[in-house]
Amino acid sequence: MLRRVNAALFEAPAGARIQVVAAAQENNGVNDARFEYAGQILPRETIQGLPGCSFTVADAREGLEAAVVFDPAAPGSARYDLFEIENGATLDLHKSTTHSDFSPLISFTIKPEPIDVPKVVAVRPLEFPRPTGRRPAKRKARKRPAPKKAASKRPATTKTTPKKTTRRKAGKKRTRTTLRKRAK
Repeated sequence: MLRRVNAALFEAPAGARIQVVAAAQENNGVNDARFEYAGQILPRETIQGLPGCSFTVADAREGLEAAVVFDPAAPGSARYDLFEIENGATLDLHKSTTHSDFSPLISFTIKPEPIDVPKVVAVRPLEFPRPTGRRPAKRKARKRPAPKKAASKRPATTKTTPKKTTRRKAGKKRTRTTLRKRAK
């Protein structure tokens, strides 16, 4: 089975047998295609009533190319689509060309996938989750008062005006801020 990697690359197991058909639409009844794989022109086959081919996936990357025939009187919307036939089912490869493309070729590369060999899986011993130590909640930083500086003794060279003193109202406690203001 072809597996699409991108628009120009498909993968399939090396040695796999692949069947591809081309289906025409709006081509005035003309439905003709020739196929080439790995540089070899493949013999014509009719699979499920459509022109197609069968090939075996090579061990190296190889290209598949389908050359289709458009009726000269066909509209620009005439098109060919490629499909893979697997076990009687038709799988769309999402590869097509239209008469307005002016290219009668549909091509892509097939990369062989290595055959899956059972892998030995290393088994790790079962580990139980470690208990997580609960971190204490972060506390908001508290503003701390700046350290008090010793009053500098400087000679009085300029006149100083006496500070106004205000009396506190009765019953009012002195707070840190008022004490700091008074200390200045």
